Amino acid sequence: MAVPDQARVVIIGGGIMGCGLAYHLAHEGWTDVVLLEKAELTSGSTWHAAGQITHSTSSFSLGKCVGYNIELYSNVLEAETGQSVTWHGRGSLRLSYTEDEVDWLRHTLSVGRALGFRMELMDPARIAERHPFYNLDGVEAALYTPDDGHVDPAGASFALAQGARRRPRRSGRRFLRACPRRPTAGRQDRPSVPGDQRRA
Repeated sequence: MAVPDQARVVIIGGGIMGCGLAYHLAHEGWTDVVLLEKAELTSGSTWHAAGQITHSTSSFSLGKCVGYNIELYSNVLEAETGQSVTWHGRGSLRLSYTEDEVDWLRHTLSVGRALGFRMELMDPARIAERHPFYNLDGVEAALYTPDDGHVDPAGASFALAQGARRRPRRSGRRFLRACPRRPTAGRQDRPSVPGDQRRA
């Protein structure tokens, strides 16, 4: 499939960011969208990322994004697309070793509570109850966020791409693989595509 002469949106890169952008544009009704990936979807830095998602944030705005992301990956995306994202909701502990770090956790706790997140500030004894194998030497406190988790980044990317394709009028959203972007000299130049173009 040849690279089109124009598109309303051209996304460079088929990792979690590119696939996520295509997914959300599709949910907003955008159809004239092209994603270009130089190799295969998720073959860059996405496939070996940790995929951790936490409610712990010091920003109310970022916290709203985090809450949306966790709901998307833990419930919505797999149900919508049938593609496994391998969500593991195991919770997490953020340790503090100084009073300044404890203050930071208190601030994070206040943001989380304002957003309705389940969080708890724990002393070392309570930490030991939750995780008896931690070395607690020097630990002052920990922020426990029981609804944190992690996903398989490749699976999540494939699910986002699948979700973009399944939206109404999906023919307007194209995923072009084996399509490296080569340096251009001016705005009129187009990406060059090798002969073995493949459509995702």
